Amino acid sequence: MKKFIFIFFITLTVCLAYAQSNYGTEVTGEQKAALVTTVEKAHKQLTTLSASFTQEKTSALLTDKVVQKGTLNYKSPNQLRWEYTSPKAMTVIFSNGKVLLKTGSTTTTNPNKMLNEMGAMLINTINGSFLKENPDFSTRYYKNKSGQIVAVLTPINKKIQKYYKNIIITLNGSTHLADKVVLNETNGDATTIIFSDKKTNITLPDSLFK
Repeated sequence: MKKFIFIFFITLTVCLAYAQSNYGTEVTGEQKAALVTTVEKAHKQLTTLSASFTQEKTSALLTDKVVQKGTLNYKSPNQLRWEYTSPKAMTVIFSNGKVLLKTGSTTTTNPNKMLNEMGAMLINTINGSFLKENPDFSTRYYKNKSGQIVAVLTPINKKIQKYYKNIIITLNGSTHLADKVVLNETNGDATTIIFSDKKTNITLPDSLFK
């Protein structure tokens, strides 16, 4: 259950010298500092975000991908609704430090510590706080040929290292919002979350977060 919750939230973590890799050209030094400043500025202007997502799980133990779809709604500074709509409905709401887990007709308040921690991490990814120094991860930044920014987060926290090799967040080069998140597990499995239909700074009713 803890492993599933981590995958679930992680849904939904963004030069004087250059190094080429599968992620693109690494950004370091003064250009890295300028990049982080630009992305932080864009995220500070974000008051709300609404988007759809598709989550795909691949595993050597599975013949086919496991595909889940849903929506997210975020209101600055700390309200988030992450909702799976298919194939099974489930909703998690973070609001002012409280967590609600809704499955069917059952609602659980503050279900466990990890759920709270993962919610805080996801909110920090949306509002850009993940760009700051994070004691749980070592982060490197790249720019690919499409102009996207790729942040590669390698776990330092031993608890996270048990499950994940790295987390890769691809940010849109213009909006600096996440286009894709990939979670690579230590056992070779991978979870990919792709975001679409993103709408920013629109009116979201308070009822979404209750």
